[in-house]
Amino acid sequence: MDILLYNPLSRNGKNERFIEKIKNELKKQGNAVVVYSLLSIDDPHVFIAECSEDDRIILVGGDGTINRLANRIYGMNIKQKIYMYQAGTGNDFIRSLKTKRKIVPISEHIEKLPYVEYEDQKQYFLNGAGAGLDGYTGYLVNNSRFKKNKLNYFRHAFEAFARFKPMGAHITIDGKTWYEKKLWFASVMHGPYFGGGMKIAPRASRKNDELDLVVVRKVPKWLLIFIFPTIYLGWHTVFKSYVKIIKGHDVSIVFDTPTYLQIDGDVEYPIDKIKVTSAK
Repeated sequence: MDILLYNPLSRNGKNERFIEKIKNELKKQGNAVVVYSLLSIDDPHVFIAECSEDDRIILVGGDGTINRLANRIYGMNIKQKIYMYQAGTGNDFIRSLKTKRKIVPISEHIEKLPYVEYEDQKQYFLNGAGAGLDGYTGYLVNNSRFKKNKLNYFRHAFEAFARFKPMGAHITIDGKTWYEKKLWFASVMHGPYFGGGMKIAPRASRKNDELDLVVVRKVPKWLLIFIFPTIYLGWHTVFKSYVKIIKGHDVSIVFDTPTYLQIDGDVEYPIDKIKVTSAK
């Protein structure tokens, strides 16, 4: 049996018709299909226990949806195979897997995940956690009157450039600490992409437990506007005076002023410090 899990709040609240379409597609393949809203599952342990080991669990959504599911089931001994049906606006997680399949097996990719700690909270992530300009951009996108898509992200990124003020921060990675006086943002990446296809950490890989810390600092605002489009191809790394990428396992950042934190696209504010740990 195929078990479809979806978030009714995604796709601007117009998910029901889309889910029905997927359900009919699977039925045509000869599969029995049942549909559950993620919001209706109070206890994931009970839900999984009531499923047969032969069932396929298919998550319908994008990065935000899979992040929420991964955090709810992390550490559970799940016998069923878990898949993802590509349906989100960003899909940075699926993009990093380099597959053209519509239904993608993801069980192995959500068993060991890095996590970020902030304000007495702990959250696992699949793509990355970043604070500063990228967090503020995510805030503008999430609260936009426009639909979520690449054009909207691009539009609000330039709005963020105009409004955001770089800040000071103490950064520590694997015991080495330094101070950045004019930090635009710092992102700790498990996969290469964020923001719907921006290749912010070109050499990040899910195949090892190292994280890529991407630090953008000191760059004049006018130049940042020109550097920004190059991130889609991963070419921003040539600006070595302004872009620093360091591999490591443990990252902590203390900001001089509270800022925005984005975790796989979801935003928290205000945040004055974060601690990120790899899945070592």
